[in-house]
Amino acid sequence: MKEITQDVYLIEGLRAANVYLLASDDGLALGDTGMAGDVDWIVAQIVEAGYDPSALQSIIVTHAHPDHIGGLPKLVRRFDAQVIAHQAEVPYLEGTERMPAESWMQRVTAWLGALFLGGAPQIEVAKGLEDGEVLDLLGGLRVIHTPGHTPGSMCLYQEARHILFCGDLLFNGHPFTGRGGLQYPPRLFSVDPAEVQRSARRLLDLEIDLLCPGHGDPITREAEAKIAALVGG
Repeated sequence: MKEITQDVYLIEGLRAANVYLLASDDGLALGDTGMAGDVDWIVAQIVEAGYDPSALQSIIVTHAHPDHIGGLPKLVRRFDAQVIAHQAEVPYLEGTERMPAESWMQRVTAWLGALFLGGAPQIEVAKGLEDGEVLDLLGGLRVIHTPGHTPGSMCLYQEARHILFCGDLLFNGHPFTGRGGLQYPPRLFSVDPAEVQRSARRLLDLEIDLLCPGHGDPITREAEAKIAALVGG
């Protein structure tokens, strides 16, 4: 596990999406959970870093794609952690609705993802968030609703420290081509790619020194400039 900045850690060695650990005197929180097979590795890294995994109180879900929530059921059962997500994402986490698909290719991709990575977790969400709400984590994390990748995709912003957790709104590097640099997620996996770009423009109003994406290494230098170059600010 790698400390990115004070009280913020990146779980290393995962196969797909990033998982972040947020530590405080009151307990621990995870940002996303990786895939189902990652849970034991995540727990082992928490222990290795000197934390007690039983202190895990909450799991924040940036969006309900399988590579971000595969470990969610197992972690909830093991530690009785509460699940937090944007209100628009709750039906997909609780299994009452299917994620929208805008083309036959997206429907096939969703079917394959459910087959190999697991379907809807059918987990009760303890709190459905709205845009602008502030979570009492890391000194205050403001919810920024950034739909497009999924209807309830969200970012979390620590205003005082200029930290942004952006989920899959932006990738640092392309997962298939290997092309580096900040970029939008692959169009195939977004329910509305045009809305992704509109959502990303909200980031131009923020001071960002540390950008923590769902895929690729955190960006610790010139994050604002890199976002502006991509988004067109």
